[in-house]
Amino acid sequence: MKIQGFLVVDKPAGVTSHDVVAAVRACTGVKKVGHTGTLDPFATGVLPLALGRSTRLVQFLDESIKVYDAHIQLGAATDTGDPTGEVIREAPVPPLERAGVEAVLSTFLGERMQEPPAYSAVKVDGKPLYHYARKGQKVRAAPRAIMVHHLELLGLEPDTLRVRITCGRGTYARVLADEIATALGTAGHLKALCRDRSGPFYMEDAVDLPTLADWVRTAPGPDWRAVLMARRGEERVPWRPRDEVRAAVAEHMRSEVTSLGHLPMVDVPAADLVRVRNGGTPPPAPRGSRLGQRYLLVSGAELIAVAEHGTEGPKLLRVA
Repeated sequence: MKIQGFLVVDKPAGVTSHDVVAAVRACTGVKKVGHTGTLDPFATGVLPLALGRSTRLVQFLDESIKVYDAHIQLGAATDTGDPTGEVIREAPVPPLERAGVEAVLSTFLGERMQEPPAYSAVKVDGKPLYHYARKGQKVRAAPRAIMVHHLELLGLEPDTLRVRITCGRGTYARVLADEIATALGTAGHLKALCRDRSGPFYMEDAVDLPTLADWVRTAPGPDWRAVLMARRGEERVPWRPRDEVRAAVAEHMRSEVTSLGHLPMVDVPAADLVRVRNGGTPPPAPRGSRLGQRYLLVSGAELIAVAEHGTEGPKLLRVA
């Protein structure tokens, strides 16, 4: 059974994004599996995975909107900006009232510059920042423009804030948490972080790893970690036939057309399908398309290709 499209996984805390990719690759037998945006090991929530040929379509996704449920611990900042790091700064927490906190949050809205944290994958001189940080070397990356659309105060306790962050791609919630704490007159770090949305992918579409483990195992038994992430030398739990697992996963996949639904679509006439699939000139973009507009070429619910309205006419970007 061939499988392709996007699977939204609810990543638990304590595992890496790569761990989730490896588990899905192993239980489905699909060689090409990739995530569209890394979540730190301590973070949870929406981790979209592209399976099969869909890995080639990740570049066309619109993940410009991210939504996080952030718990900010006040009183101490850590070197990683999260609970896994060492405390590097402490400060007393002043008395806080909802109105005052909301006023501070409002100052962070809109476009702003943000410096990537020391423990991040942003590269300087060809190496990620975390490479330098782990060696105790202080290397900084140039600040980048980010967009914060909305900050909603969900909870307020004497030393903890719970904030829903709606932001653009490339925003580091860890940095934002520290900046908010500083603006409140104290220090802070992320105590917990859950991604509720990544572009077209939402938490309500997500499959958790215990459910995936249930699709894989032949009988009730061990914890999902023993099923999906058994270490070398440990006894492996018996798995169902791979086709059965793929069938279960396929029912929860989001189609390529749905996942790229922000792009306009053109239905390819049956007579032109072979030509387009072979890399021939695609049908023109929808009427009124702007120059540079990308659009989908479809046949019913099947994605055939991605094209662009170019200066010299329609241009094929990727055959699905």
